[in-house]
Amino acid sequence: MNSINNIAIILQARTGSTRLPNKMLLPFFNGKTILEIIVLNLLNYFSANQIIIATTVSNNDDELELIANELGVNCFRGDEQNVLDRFIKAADYYKANKLIRVCADNPLLQASYVKQLAESFLNKPDNVDYLSFAFPDGTPVIKSHIGLFAEATTISALKKVQKLTTEKLYCEHVTNYIYANTSVFNVDFLELPTVLQNRKDIRLTIDTREDFETMQDIVSKNCSKNNYEISIPEILNYLDKNTHLLKSMANEIERNSK
Repeated sequence: MNSINNIAIILQARTGSTRLPNKMLLPFFNGKTILEIIVLNLLNYFSANQIIIATTVSNNDDELELIANELGVNCFRGDEQNVLDRFIKAADYYKANKLIRVCADNPLLQASYVKQLAESFLNKPDNVDYLSFAFPDGTPVIKSHIGLFAEATTISALKKVQKLTTEKLYCEHVTNYIYANTSVFNVDFLELPTVLQNRKDIRLTIDTREDFETMQDIVSKNCSKNNYEISIPEILNYLDKNTHLLKSMANEIERNSK
């Protein structure tokens, strides 16, 4: 588990967002960026050599490599648009056969659940291609706006996707082809925590300025300067007491439906 040869945590990150440019570099909380907070939380459960920031070869992303260096984690730079290719090359470079995909848009990523996902995946038979969390109706959590969880897959599954399709959607979103083609891939899911099973009204990912400000509100009111983790019950309790945030989330979910 502590070896990168067993599992790698790959965070996709770039500065070239069209809806909120440079969001990876904007001061978010306590002088930290979104990316720094995610990595620091992951370092509570994983060793630095397991974590890879997969960014692009664009000069604009030089600062993301500097952040990786400052945090003592790995960095890989690849294609800006073909994220699937970037993931495959990053995994190959660091000799990772099993990997966890993390989106750097999600500062409230539950690192403890990433650990649970990693342990569950490592204990699954080798023929399992994909593991994540799903709602009771079978909807993969990645297709929601919830922004708290990650996905596990294998380098062999990603290479199989690369052989089967060149569609832009699948090259950009990395894992979509896997869970959309369960006759081709062996896909499995874990149950979401009970308190989240009926909470598709939650949006805890950052694509827009409105998302950024909502997440800053949640983090600033619930994090300390030494601990950036907020538990799921704490998040839900805060949101249910601040319904204006839920209203803002509902607007952004409608505007940014997947």
